[in-house]
Amino acid sequence: MQKRYRIIVAFLFLPLFLLGCGESGEKKLGKNELVRVNHVSITLEEFHQMSENQPLEGKLRLLNEKGQRDFLENYVITREVLHQEAKRRGVDKDKRILSKVEDFKRAMVIDALLEEVLKGKDQVTDSEIEQYYKENKNRFTEPREVKIRQIFVTSEPVLKEVLKKLSDGERFEKLASTYNVGQFREDGGNLGYIRRGQLAPPFAPIEEAAFSLREKGEISEVVKTSYGYHLLRLEDKIGTVLRPLSEVKEKIRFFLQAKKRQDAYLEYVKEMKSKAKIVINEKLWAEEGKKEQKSTEEKK
Repeated sequence: MQKRYRIIVAFLFLPLFLLGCGESGEKKLGKNELVRVNHVSITLEEFHQMSENQPLEGKLRLLNEKGQRDFLENYVITREVLHQEAKRRGVDKDKRILSKVEDFKRAMVIDALLEEVLKGKDQVTDSEIEQYYKENKNRFTEPREVKIRQIFVTSEPVLKEVLKKLSDGERFEKLASTYNVGQFREDGGNLGYIRRGQLAPPFAPIEEAAFSLREKGEISEVVKTSYGYHLLRLEDKIGTVLRPLSEVKEKIRFFLQAKKRQDAYLEYVKEMKSKAKIVINEKLWAEEGKKEQKSTEEKK
C-alpha cells in the first residue's frame, strides 16, 4: 500500500517538476543567464554591453529599473525574437543583406583604422589660434548692427510649403505676413536692427545666422530653435566691428582641428595608395562610359 501511494504521489508531482524545467524539459537559467529566447541565451554582461552601446538619449531612459525592464523586454528580447525569425526564413542568406553587412563591416574597420592613425593629429595650440586670427581678421569682421526680417513657423509641413513658395519666387515679406506666428506677422516679419548679445540665450542660433549673412537680400539656411523654424533675410547693416579673439577662439580651434585632421587623412591615403599596386581596366572603363552616353542620348 505504501509503495503504491509513493508511486501515485510521484506521478502527481511529475508535471510540476517538468513545468519547473520548462515545456521542453530545458534546464533552469544559469547564474549569469539573464534571459533565454528559444535556444539563445543572453547573459547579464551582454545586456549591460547593449545598454552601453545605446546613444545618450537611450542611456538616460535606463537610469531606473522601469526603463531597464522596458529595454529588456521591448529591445533585447524583441530584437532576438525577430532575428531568429529572420534566420528561420533565410533572410540572413540574402545576397543583398550580406552585401550591406559587408559594407557596414568595411566601414567600421576603416573608421577604427583612421581613429588609430589620426589620433593626436588634430591638436591645436593657442599660438596657432592666435596666428590664424591675426592673418584672417576679415573673417571675424562683421556689421556692428544688422537689420533682419524673419519667417517664423512652428511645423515642418508649413516650413516645406514656405520653402517651396520661396523657390518659386514669392516675396519674402509677403510669406512672412501670411505664415508667421502671432505678432511676427506684423510688418512682414521685420525684426529691426539687432546687435551682438542683444537676443536672449534661446535665440543665440538666430543671432549667429543673422551676423553670418553678408549681402543685403541674402537669406539664411533654416534655423531651428526650441520655438520652431526660422528663415532670416538681411535687410541692412551698419558699421563694422572686429570680434575679439575670446569670442571666436573655440570656433577657430574647431576649424583648425578639422583642417588638420583632413590634411592628415589625405596625406595618409596618398601614402597608402603609393604603396599599393593599383591597376585600372581603362578599356572596360571607356566601354562603360560609352554605354552611359548612349543611354542618355536614347532618353533624349
